[in-house]
Order: sequence, then structure tokens, then C-alpha cells
Amino acid sequence: VAPTGIAAINVGGLTIHRLFQLPIEHEGKTAGYWALSKEAQKRIKMSLKNLKIIIVDEVSMVFNLNLAYLHMRLEDIFGTDEWFGSKNILFVGDLLQLPPVNGRPVFKKISKKVVKTRLGVAKAVNIWKETVEYDELTINERQKGDETFFKMLDSVRHGCLTDETIDTLKSRIFKVSIQEKYKELESEGTNPPICLFSKVDACQKS
Repeated sequence: VAPTGIAAINVGGLTIHRLFQLPIEHEGKTAGYWALSKEAQKRIKMSLKNLKIIIVDEVSMVFNLNLAYLHMRLEDIFGTDEWFGSKNILFVGDLLQLPPVNGRPVFKKISKKVVKTRLGVAKAVNIWKETVEYDELTINERQKGDETFFKMLDSVRHGCLTDETIDTLKSRIFKVSIQEKYKELESEGTNPPICLFSKVDACQKS
């Protein structure tokens, strides 16, 4: 599973919200937790009867309240007060990548106010700290063989840009229009270049 539709498609899965029928965001706010009907719980339990492990991708985009909702939903479905319904969960992703759109990161403690209004309990909790055993993969296979590019990406990832990284990025700035640059790149090879834009109107102009 994954926190967003695109991420779920990329791993051939479903969103966390869809699979476990979690409360969704509406007008910038996520609804409080609600229990499923007995029939709905039974239906989901049947669909997960052979479940061995839940893999959650792009964990950096999961916010702490959703982690609590996931725990409570699994607790309800499997009829146990053990963490996450006593099911194994593997969280995958880079915690320094995209943060949740609305809400605090998965590893942050849920405030007393949010716990009271959304979960209906009094005690603040840090589920990540309580339940997750953290391991970090330190070998970057994707940029293997390109040490310069790896160091540049790593400095951006940590938000500590070196003078070398800044100079390298500045050297990539082009002064011609997007359309002109696209045509130039297109003429250099057989495959159309991939262009990433920060705004929709820039995509439309290209």
C-alpha cells in the first residue's frame, strides 16, 4: 500500500485509505476515526485472511494521525489490542523526501489536542517510536558509478548545499525559452526528452 494513488500504482497496490477504509481529508482536515460496521470488518478480514506482512511504501508522505488510524483499524478488524492488530508492517521510503501534504511526519508525536479530538483518547503518543525498529540502507544503487551526481543529490537531500553543488546547479540554467530548449534536446536524440515543471501552465506552454 501507499499514501497516494500514484505511489500505489507504481507498486501495484492500493492506497492505505482504500484498503483499510480510513478517514480521508476534506477541506484540509482529516475526519476523526470511526469504527466500521461488523459486516465491513468481516469483509476486510476475509480479504486479508492470508496476510503475512503489510508493506507501506513512500512512508515519508504518511502523517502520524494516519499511522494511528491504521493501528486502530487493524486492531478492530483482527479483534486484538496489540499494535497494528498483531500484524507485521514494513515501512519503506526515505524520511527526508516529500513530507505529508497536511499533517505532521509519521515519526512525530501526535499532540494531546489531536489525540483528544480525532482519536477520542487523552494520552499523546508517538506510535513510530513505540513500534518501529529502524534500519537505514546506505548504499545508493541508483547513482552508483556517478559520485559527483550522488554527492550533489545527497547535499540537496539533507538541505546542506555545498558551493560545488550550487555552482553545478547554476551551470544547468539555460537562458532560452522552454520551447527552444525542448526542440534542441529533441534534435539531439531519437527519444523525446523528459521535462519536469513546477507549474501546470509551464507544461501547457511547452
